[in-house]
Amino acid sequence: MDSANARMQHTAASLRNTGINALGAVPWGTHCCQFYHTRQDLLDVLVPYFRAGLHDDEHCVWVVAHPLDVPAAKAALGSAIPEFDQCLARGQGH
Repeated sequence: MDSANARMQHTAASLRNTGINALGAVPWGTHCCQFYHTRQDLLDVLVPYFRAGLHDDEHCVWVVAHPLDVPAAKAALGSAIPEFDQCLARGQGH
C-alpha cells in the first residue's frame, strides 16, 4: 500500500506532524528512511522532526552517531527550539 493510500485510511486526528515538509503528517508508527550527505543535511531532517515531536509533548530519543555528537545535537536543537531546556527538564528529550 503506498503512503497516500495509507494516510487516507486514517483520520486527521490520528496523524502526527513529522515536521518534515516532504513527509507531512503520517500515521503513528510510520517508518521512513532519509539519506543525507553532510552533517547539515542530517540536521535539516532531524531538527524539524524533533521540534515537531517536542511541540506535541512527545518523548524523543536521538541516538547520535558520526557526524554528530551529543553536544552538537543538543546545540542544534537548542538553537531551533527556544524552550528546549524546559523540554529536557520535563524529561521529553534524551
